[in-house]
Amino acid sequence: MNEKRELLIYSCFEHLRGVFSQQQAFSITLGVATVKWMEQTNKYAYSSKLISKALLDNAYLESEVERHESEFPEFRGILSVLLSRTFENTGDYLKEIYWRMSDEEDFRELINKTVHFGIRESDFNQTPNSIARFVAKLQDLNIINSFADYCAGVSSIALEIFRQTSHQPYYYAEEINTTIWLISKLLMIVNDVENYEIVNTDVFRKGDINDPKLFDLVVSDIPRISKYNRAFSLNDPRFKYGAPGKGNQEWAFIQNVIYHLNNRGKGIIIGSKGMLVRGYESQIRAAIIKEDLIECVITLPDNLYQGTNIGTEVMILNRNKPAERKGGILFINAHSYRERLNRYQHTLTEEGAERIIRAYYRNIEEEGFSKFIPIEKTKEYDYRLNPVEYIDFESLKNLFDKTVSLDEIAEITRGVSVSKKDMESLEIGGEYYYISIKNIDEGSINYEDATKIRPKSGDWLEKYSIEPEDILITTKGWETKVALVGNDVRDAFFSSNLTRIRVDRRKYNPYILAEFLQSEIGKKMLESIQTGTTITLINNKQLSRMEVPVYSNEVMAEIGQKMEENQKLYEERVRLAEQEYEETRVELMNRLGL
Repeated sequence: MNEKRELLIYSCFEHLRGVFSQQQAFSITLGVATVKWMEQTNKYAYSSKLISKALLDNAYLESEVERHESEFPEFRGILSVLLSRTFENTGDYLKEIYWRMSDEEDFRELINKTVHFGIRESDFNQTPNSIARFVAKLQDLNIINSFADYCAGVSSIALEIFRQTSHQPYYYAEEINTTIWLISKLLMIVNDVENYEIVNTDVFRKGDINDPKLFDLVVSDIPRISKYNRAFSLNDPRFKYGAPGKGNQEWAFIQNVIYHLNNRGKGIIIGSKGMLVRGYESQIRAAIIKEDLIECVITLPDNLYQGTNIGTEVMILNRNKPAERKGGILFINAHSYRERLNRYQHTLTEEGAERIIRAYYRNIEEEGFSKFIPIEKTKEYDYRLNPVEYIDFESLKNLFDKTVSLDEIAEITRGVSVSKKDMESLEIGGEYYYISIKNIDEGSINYEDATKIRPKSGDWLEKYSIEPEDILITTKGWETKVALVGNDVRDAFFSSNLTRIRVDRRKYNPYILAEFLQSEIGKKMLESIQTGTTITLINNKQLSRMEVPVYSNEVMAEIGQKMEENQKLYEERVRLAEQEYEETRVELMNRLGL
């Protein structure tokens, strides 16, 4: 039946394309489906027959819709917007859509499916079904009397909550997009939700900020907006923990959720990794952490939302934490629990959702999956809230009997940034190779493709040059690369997308460290301290606290020496092979007279 219904919706869209835009085709299909649903609903049956007659006669449709919306205020604006493009003469398109739907038996389900299909086709952001189902299970719904959704979209989460609860708590929602707001209202009507208020407004308007509505549960699926130009003010009481930066709105939404929680309220936020790790928001995170409002942070799989590979994070806030959870935060990493939904996106598996729910409600700690951390420990992580750091980093560290932080055995320096304008001038008379990510290849440095520049200032030679046994590591990008500078080193500077690790030979062996960083454990440990949403980053502060295994002096000396000898032997054989290749090539070219 679902497949047949999807084919019906698709055929309606296809019939309207070419005459109407994608968005208009969606609206018209949804509008006609709504009229058909009303025909089967006692309350609206007579009124809908008048609309249907006008639709089929291609006359007076606009006036009949106006009459209906006046008679039934809950419909105000819905049909008049959905069908607005058909009020003028549109030929037989409406009739065709109407008759195509004649064999449908469940128009409620048809409307729900049309919304899901149409939102996806129109590139609107919609909370995926797997996330809506999951979020609804993070609260005991039978004890709530009210809940709210800021940036509600088409109220996907609310509808899932109503499906899972045995009663109807009061539902309040805000949505800025007018069409989506109207569709959200329509879905309330069609799905028999009675106790609701959905407002078409900007969440950050200055309406009720001095007399806020308070709820038992507040959810917010934060819009994935790459650029946001709103300036937030500290004078706004919603931002008591700090005014978020102009360029990103996530902590504005989070603080708005907190502001609307009653004294036993729970907040659930869906956002990106960035909200957990961005450095310039650390003070806001610190203030909220210190008030002990954060109960749980969950990493979900990547690519759950259509049109983006960005990962999904869920943060649970609680003004009424159980006694055993006070003073701590439960971190859960469910990144691997995904399966392919379609060619565009993944979905959270049922197994993953159930495991998260079980760990959350029981406050379970499982190696590699969940960990309960005292809030004081977050200070060591600069108040970052990335579950991968707290779970994977600590688990990997515990694989070794003893570890030492990188900054205790090495000097860590980020490379020099050269602007395009400076590069043009510094290339003139350049004698130093400028090494970047592209020059790091299979653990070594490829100098041949590097640009040559001269130092911009005298301190470059001390700060940004390289010498044998230095380790270069990428600081951003999808793949972490590591290279050990060999004895064939050339005069060079390293760029700002690389970091130099200069090991103190008295404390550690650089060859062992380089191999560790390139090992599976080392790579996983580096991944656990990476930040960023679209491009991963490792900053020097995070790198400095990375833990590496401690070995005895005897082991370090013996294995380190053998690794060094092996590296030098490799370099010598490569040199000889290149020399032999070039000599043979020259000889053959000479024989050809070239």
